[in-house]
Amino acid sequence: MAYGKLKADAVIYDNQGSDAEVSISTLAANANKANVDSPTFTGTPAAPTAAQGTNTTQIATTAFVTAAIDPNTAKTDVSQTFGPAQIFTAASVHNGGLDSNGSVDVAGSISIDGPYKQTAEAVSALDIDLSAGNYFTKTINGNSTFTFSNPPASGTVGSFTLELTHTSGTVAWPDGSGGQGTVRFPADTAPTLTTGKTHLFFFVTDDGGTTYRGAALVDYVN
Repeated sequence: MAYGKLKADAVIYDNQGSDAEVSISTLAANANKANVDSPTFTGTPAAPTAAQGTNTTQIATTAFVTAAIDPNTAKTDVSQTFGPAQIFTAASVHNGGLDSNGSVDVAGSISIDGPYKQTAEAVSALDIDLSAGNYFTKTINGNSTFTFSNPPASGTVGSFTLELTHTSGTVAWPDGSGGQGTVRFPADTAPTLTTGKTHLFFFVTDDGGTTYRGAALVDYVN
């Protein structure tokens, strides 16, 4: 058995009965090549970008994916800007096409052909949090003083409805004390309420919650 080094420019191997020659430099270069089967790439591999609409098993480059996403309908977790030509149908809005857990700001008009649905927010204590919704429900069984929180900024209109099931007790509204705004009813007089009934109150503010204009439809049979 011999030990040592062999210096050569090429090697010859048996290729199914015939001799084939390959250079040592080629063998060295191939040492860093990826396998054909399940290769693992490093660096920034590149590939041809397929034409839009291609639906095959070929590789999709980042350029292909970026061009394939419609910027007006892409659902992401960042703020979205909708163009003036964007159209929302009842199905797209209520069947998951437009889904937001926060606010959606639209500069321009919105036309909806179909029903508009608002979740009825049950009030756990006596604070009406305007950031939670526009329709609130509450049952009271004793003297109750409501507060309003998180109105929109001054110059922006905020409105909400309170469906109040009135079992017993009196009802008081924000009167400007304790950092609260002031509720103003017609003739500056709160409506007279009958216990054992359900009442609907409507409030609107456009000055950041300094003043809430209120109206009521009272004494519905429960």
